[in-house]
Amino acid sequence: MSDPISWTALLRILGGLALVLGFFFLVLRGLRRVQPGFARANAEFRVIATLALSPRERLLLIQVGEQQLLVGSSPQGLRCLHVLPQALNVRKTDATVVFSDWLRKATARGEPQDRSP
Repeated sequence: MSDPISWTALLRILGGLALVLGFFFLVLRGLRRVQPGFARANAEFRVIATLALSPRERLLLIQVGEQQLLVGSSPQGLRCLHVLPQALNVRKTDATVVFSDWLRKATARGEPQDRSP
């Protein structure tokens, strides 16, 4: 009696499954990193900047109306660490700008790609 499925077919199925799961892992990890960027620019409440202190602890700079709050985030919850007397002028980091420019160039068709950092 022969096997209903060959070893090569089984390896192709498992390889395809590994590729799909790897793709989902990368997409979810990327979304987790850019989540604060999804806030609308004119929202009354938005996260202006984040700083990861460890995999589970972060500092958040939050804009609420005209006030800015420095908030600590940990597995135990959120805690307001400081209310800033005047708003900070925070701009995007250079790494974000460089990556977005690189991505735009990489996805453009017919244009040469610049791979320099």
